[in-house]
Amino acid sequence: MKKKGLGKKWIAAGLCASMVLSMAGCAGKTQDAQSTQAAEQSVQVEDNTGNAETQLETDTGEPVELTYWYWEDEEGTIENMLKDKWEAYAGDRIKVNFESIPSSSFHDKLITAISTGTGPDVFICKPMWAPELYGMGGLTNMEEVFDGWEYADEVDDFMLEQMRAGLDNLYLYPRTTIVMYLYCRKSMFEKAGIDFPKTVDEFYDACEKLTVDTDGDGQIDQYGFGMRGGNGGHYMWESFVLSAEKDKDLYDTDGVARLADETLAEANQKYIDLYQKGYVPPSAITDGFSEVLTNFKSGVTAMLYHHIASITTIKETFGDDFEVIPVPTGASGQAFGAQEMTGWAINPDSPNFEAAKEFVLWASSPEIHDVRCEKLQQVPFMTSVQEMDKYKNEPAYKVSMDNMLSAHTLPVGPEITTFTEEVWAQAFQRALMGEISSMEMLETLDQCLNGEM
Repeated sequence: MKKKGLGKKWIAAGLCASMVLSMAGCAGKTQDAQSTQAAEQSVQVEDNTGNAETQLETDTGEPVELTYWYWEDEEGTIENMLKDKWEAYAGDRIKVNFESIPSSSFHDKLITAISTGTGPDVFICKPMWAPELYGMGGLTNMEEVFDGWEYADEVDDFMLEQMRAGLDNLYLYPRTTIVMYLYCRKSMFEKAGIDFPKTVDEFYDACEKLTVDTDGDGQIDQYGFGMRGGNGGHYMWESFVLSAEKDKDLYDTDGVARLADETLAEANQKYIDLYQKGYVPPSAITDGFSEVLTNFKSGVTAMLYHHIASITTIKETFGDDFEVIPVPTGASGQAFGAQEMTGWAINPDSPNFEAAKEFVLWASSPEIHDVRCEKLQQVPFMTSVQEMDKYKNEPAYKVSMDNMLSAHTLPVGPEITTFTEEVWAQAFQRALMGEISSMEMLETLDQCLNGEM
């Protein structure tokens, strides 16, 4: 995805954060000083595979301790997945304290911790947070951390570019990605006598034909699609609306949002029509993910827009009565695929910087990447892992991998969080209720993204 350039707002924010931290005495040591101190504490040893490890101990001879922050869908999953493997690798040299933070509060808690000098040694980070953290001095240059890494060629430049988040250097390193696609109920499509949609127009046609009264009581009880009108619904909206114009994105190449034009207004109205014409459940106006998933699993909807993380529960529910297809192509001849990424980050003020670096390198290896993709249901992006049969022969993973390098990520900018968490859903819901027109909705989104609200 094209990224919005770092304008005066980010520069000012970075300078302001730096001044505040300096005045508060919380800026901490520089990374170079930490690396020197860590090097003085460490010696290189060889494990039984011939790999160099960093032997770190505290003054008391106790293992070095690292704190690792992350969020997860089910608490305990990541620690259970990695702890034993890390201990088998590191022995008693480095102890990792796994700390799961709720996703809803992760960003605010991380910013507060970094600003007060109490941040974790290692944490996961969304690319759109990178400029803010960089301005606070809270990120390590990962190009130096991964310099000469033996697996570097397995990570596509596209992934690295997304992690740059508009910054001059790489301060995050790819950790996970998930790519959006459509789940379709085979039996419902067969009964309707239609094929799976390849274009957005075919998708709308399918929504109409799949909306039916299945039991003859005069009430619609099956709908074509699970629209998500609440927060998080912007991803599917982008796929069905922005694909109307070639190379369209939330921001143009000049870093300006220009969504309010006649072509997109027409495309947006078609998407709004799904609700206004009754081709999605009445609850769609406020539905979030749990509601759209429940509706799909219970047979209320025939199509679900989501990603690989739902594959297990859908297989358990339907067996082989579903198909996974790419996001349909729009009137522009292009599909607007979407994906969400997370990256590894190291706190430059970590007192155990070398140990943090070793943990991140280990956790980024193909072996652990495979574990993470399988256990957390994420899309492999390392080439050796993509070639494993369990991924390349599984349709859901294959569709994801085939479309990963063209799928869009959210751009970087100070207004993106407001757009995704507040303004998009508010404007969309008003448009669904007919309070504002399709064009007025797009004008509102432009105002938000351009910082004019």
